[in-house]
This record gives sequence, structure tokens and C-alpha cells, in this order.
Amino acid sequence: MLKAHLSILMVLLFTVPSLAEDEIVAKVNDKVFSKKDLESEVDKLIQMTTFHRSVPLEKRKNYYAKAIDELIERELQFQDAKAHNLQVEKEKIDASLEKFKKRFKSDKDYHAALEREKTTEAEVRARIERELLAQAAFTKNVTEPAKMSDSAVQEYYEKNSAKFREPDSVRLRIISVRDEQKAKDVLDKIKKGEDFGELAYNFSEDNYRARGGDTGYVHKGRMLPEIEEAAFQLKAGEVSDIIKAETNFFIVKLEDKRLERQVTFEETKEKLRKELEAERASELKKKWMDGLRSKAKIEVLLKLES
Repeated sequence: MLKAHLSILMVLLFTVPSLAEDEIVAKVNDKVFSKKDLESEVDKLIQMTTFHRSVPLEKRKNYYAKAIDELIERELQFQDAKAHNLQVEKEKIDASLEKFKKRFKSDKDYHAALEREKTTEAEVRARIERELLAQAAFTKNVTEPAKMSDSAVQEYYEKNSAKFREPDSVRLRIISVRDEQKAKDVLDKIKKGEDFGELAYNFSEDNYRARGGDTGYVHKGRMLPEIEEAAFQLKAGEVSDIIKAETNFFIVKLEDKRLERQVTFEETKEKLRKELEAERASELKKKWMDGLRSKAKIEVLLKLES
């Protein structure tokens, strides 16, 4: 998350609206945040959470509470980094600054932007350093301690082996149409030897059409009952008769069938590790941030709409 903040910071540093820039919206110990800081953070959130990367002006206020929380949280992380004498290598700051400068067409454009925003390269560099220090604190307190060894992951797997059983499953190709006569015509084509996948692509009316009707493996209990009953009676390569289910008519072909099985540790190890580390990181972050908040003097001066 902090890496994303840093990246978007560099994109948006010179694009914040100049709205009541001197108005103070929040304080964290001796750090003051202005309305300009808030609007910049709102821009980042919009960039990260919306497809069009913009929202109508009247809806920007919907982001204020989250934006202020992000500003406070990142500042607490930065101050924690300073309190523990964390350092960021000069080379890393230089690299981030150069990456930022390359977003401008020329050095002239870059310096014009500095002048337009009434800032200096030293101030840009300081903001980048703050972001990197906050990131370093996050890594030290969350990312690194959340990491799990192979043995810890395997211990969880063995204690929770029941969670890693896969029920019976089938891999199908499926053709779904609303008109019964159309289904009959397609089934005739299949019986004459035409390719099921091509027919699915040309005639099916569901989301599997683009994949030639391929559903991938589907567990028992996750299909329409009529389709499931027919599918589990087929042998690999066989095609069903027309199946009426809900408002559509279906034809299914069984590609493969898997019986209930225990997923091995090796199969699930990396996926499980990511899930466990994400869960642990969430817990560590909450504990860390709760502790920092309890020791800090935090004031939110902007009236937020509930």
C-alpha cells in the first residue's frame, strides 16, 4: 500500500487543486495538514479506487474521512521511523526523484511545474523521503514480522487438514440457450461431429462462450442441480441430451471428472502462505497503529459529513 502511495504521490504532486491551501484540517503531534494536503490525498484515493480516475466535484467530500485517516496513519508511521532512527539510503531517494522527473517531457517542464506550484526540488525530495521512511517503518513492523516459514505454514496445514479437501468436481464444456429449438439444432450439429467448443463459441448465450464453453473445474454443489445430476452421470468425452434448467436449455460435455481428494501441502503451500501472511499482517498493522495512535496527539479540525 505504501508503495502505491509513493507512486501516486509522484504522479499527483503537482496536480492538487489550490483550494484554501492554508486551512488546517488535521494535526498529528507537531505535524500540520492543510486543505491542499487533504485534496492531494483525495486525488490519490480516487486514482486507486475508481475506474475513470475522476469523480464529480460534489462527490470529493465523500473521500475526506478516508483521506484524513490515510494522512494521519502515514504520518504516524513516518514519526515512528524517525523515533527509531530508521534511515533511507540516499541512492533510493535519488532514484525515486529521478523517476518522478522523467514523467515530465523536459527538464524545462519540470522546473516550470516547480515554479507554478511554488515549491522546490528540495521540498519534493523531502516528501519522497517521508514516504520512503514511512514505508521502511511499515516493512519493519508489519511486512517482515508477518512472514511465515515453511514449517509454520505446514503446521497450520496439518492442524487444519480438513480445510484442504476438495469435493468431487467436474470440468465441463457447456452450451446455454434460451430457445429449445436452437438447442435441438445445436445438438444435431454435435451428433454430426462438429466441434463442441466451436459450437459453444458460436451459439452459447452465457459467459463461458468466449472460452468455448469451458467451465474449468466446478465442485459438486456449485452447479444447477439438473446440470450437476447429468454431468456426474457422463463419462469423459460424452455429451448430454438437452437439459432444461431455470429459463435456459443446456447441453454439457464432460471433459474430466475428479473424485474427492486431499489437496497436498505442496500444491497449496504458496497460496496458503500468502493468505496466512496477509491475515497476520492485518493483525500486526492494527496492533501497531492502535499503539501509535494511543501515544499521539491527534486533532481532526475539518468537520466531516457522517
